[in-house]
Amino acid sequence: MSDIECKRPPLWTRDFVMAFLSNLLLFFSFYMLVPVLPFYLIENIGTSESIAGVVLSLYTIAALVVRPFSGFLVDTFSRKPLYLVCYAFFCVMFASYVVAATLVLFIIFRVLHGFAFGISTVSGSTVAVDIMPSERRGEGIGYFGMAANIAMAIGPVLGLWLYENHSFDVIFLSAFGVSLLGFLTIVFITPIKKDHIGMVEKPPLSWDRFILLKALPCVVLLLLSGVGYGIISNFIGLYTDQTTFTSSAGLFFMVLSVGIVLARLFSAKAINNGKIVRTIYVGSILLIITYVLFAVCSNQLTFYVVALTLGAGYGHINPAFQSMLINLARHNQRGTANATYFSFWDMGIGLGIAAGGAIIERLSFGWLFALCAVLIIIGLIFFALISASYFEKNKLR
Repeated sequence: MSDIECKRPPLWTRDFVMAFLSNLLLFFSFYMLVPVLPFYLIENIGTSESIAGVVLSLYTIAALVVRPFSGFLVDTFSRKPLYLVCYAFFCVMFASYVVAATLVLFIIFRVLHGFAFGISTVSGSTVAVDIMPSERRGEGIGYFGMAANIAMAIGPVLGLWLYENHSFDVIFLSAFGVSLLGFLTIVFITPIKKDHIGMVEKPPLSWDRFILLKALPCVVLLLLSGVGYGIISNFIGLYTDQTTFTSSAGLFFMVLSVGIVLARLFSAKAINNGKIVRTIYVGSILLIITYVLFAVCSNQLTFYVVALTLGAGYGHINPAFQSMLINLARHNQRGTANATYFSFWDMGIGLGIAAGGAIIERLSFGWLFALCAVLIIIGLIFFALISASYFEKNKLR
């Protein structure tokens, strides 16, 4: 057994490290703004909480709209140049917020930023999958995704600190600087030859080049899980402002990220060994229990326990679903598989952001978290009845 382990190809090559860093800095700059933008819209532009939720969801909706085209572009053109161009546009959009003094202008920039984010994440994750040795793809996807989770632990904390001590312009320009460093790391990635990834011949144009149709029976639970994540990531700052106990949105994000990172480390080898379905079951049950607990949360200890177990749930589900979709795709459909994964995840997040503000105004956060638990229960039932057996019958790897 030890001889087999020694013969495994290395995962953490220079190219994979550069891809990891580019992803880390992309999400770091993104998460710096996540807890701050609701305050910007409410304080500087004068929107209500429900309008702020709708406006912020446009970013995710824009990313969702462009996802299918992202998969097509990534599977058609050279991946590194495409990644560089999209990442550069993503960087520039942070600086554009400095001049977004009206709601209309902010919406325009936010939508454009969502487009750039959508293509950058698909192209970046596909470049990373190409770099990984196929024998270690399950581990690689888990570790690569940890970049976003590490960013989630630090980015919101820095963003909230800047909000408390500096102007919004400083926040926007700081995010621009961080993303620019990420752009520079891509330059050092060795270009990937198309013949290396099985793309000598282009498949005919069809719907399956935009959305992986084969994967549709497997994405219902992924979508419904994203609803709660969208609510947490965008409204936890408002939640902590309303609690009767001492709480910190920044510390919540840090504990949440610790849970995600630990879960990804724990589940990486299980996914690599083909235990994808079991990993999704574990993550789903954790999420259901956690959202029920969050609905009745009334003290500081419960608040941070919820953050840790919520992270553990998503740390199991996300890499497992991404591996599931890639395992359903041919080699020349990796971009489409990644685009499909991000599309349904973003769709759930967008629904959560858009509906979250309205539900908070009319009911309460407790009702909102209880609804998240119900949605995941529905998704888990569908997964158990349809998705799990379908995947086992149709997986290619």
